[in-house]
Amino acid sequence: MIRSEASALVIDASVAIAMCVEEPLADVADRIIRSRRAAGVRLLVPTFFWLEVINVLALRYRLTPGRVLEAIATLDGMSLETVDLDRSQLLLTLDVMARSGLTAYDAGYVALAESADAEILTGDARMAAAAGKRAVRTGARRSVRERASPYAASWAAWPGAAAYLKKLRAEVTGRANG
Repeated sequence: MIRSEASALVIDASVAIAMCVEEPLADVADRIIRSRRAAGVRLLVPTFFWLEVINVLALRYRLTPGRVLEAIATLDGMSLETVDLDRSQLLLTLDVMARSGLTAYDAGYVALAESADAEILTGDARMAAAAGKRAVRTGARRSVRERASPYAASWAAWPGAAAYLKKLRAEVTGRANG
């Protein structure tokens, strides 16, 4: 059930990854995200979202570091608002874990959605079930564990790496000086 009055949408890493590697649910997710963004809905992700995306792209999909950086830059261009989970949200995460049996990471997405009174866009059936009426489903997926494997090449091989890293450095420097 989609709650059209929600002013925020939490994006699960399963959706972002599907978009990065052009999985079948990517088109559905892209349409939902575009329509919500056009309606002025904030797109939220927890801080650990970025690490989760990097981990899956590098280990499950074995993308080169340059391709992973390119995917991160593309996601960064989607106006995703990164939210640090504070202590109260961590306690809510623990509560979601206890109620649903989700991992701390997956429960963190649900906790963020609950604390922000937001919907959650996910391709993970268990997370969608835990989110209940907040869930905006794109299709069911199973969890897959990634095995460690070394990077095949440097992230610097991506042609856009220098410009993207310069932009990030300027943002960090601006925050530190501002």
